[in-house]
This record gives sequence, structure tokens and C-alpha cells, in this order.
Amino acid sequence: MKKRNIVIHFLVLLMLIATIAACASTRTRESAGDYIDDSVITTKVKSLLAADDFLKSFQISVETYQGTVHP
Repeated sequence: MKKRNIVIHFLVLLMLIATIAACASTRTRESAGDYIDDSVITTKVKSLLAADDFLKSFQISVETYQGTVHP
């Protein structure tokens, strides 16, 4: 019975570690939180460009990666 509890605790710990590792960011991949933050920044920049009478006539593409805006 004690051995069974140890195995169950080990499996639960392993699942938690795997879940946390899957959400972590790397150099080439953003985490879920980073993606949401970047989409908020992109939306703000696009809305400011659309509000400007001169700039809204241009086709300006905006992307954000790890907090940096790229035109």
C-alpha cells in the first residue's frame, strides 16, 4: 500500500512538471502568457495607427514578439 502511494505521488509530480514545462517559453517559442501580452500590444499599436488620419490609408503590418513590435 505504501509503495502504491509513492508511485501515485511520483506520477502526479511528473504530470505537474510536464504541465509547467509545456507552458514555458523558449528562444523560438512564446509561452501562453507572452502570447497574450504580445497580442494586447499589437492591438494597441494597430488601434493607434487606425486612429491616425494620415497613417490609416497605408497598409502597415504589425507583429509583436516577446514584447518587441516589428513593422
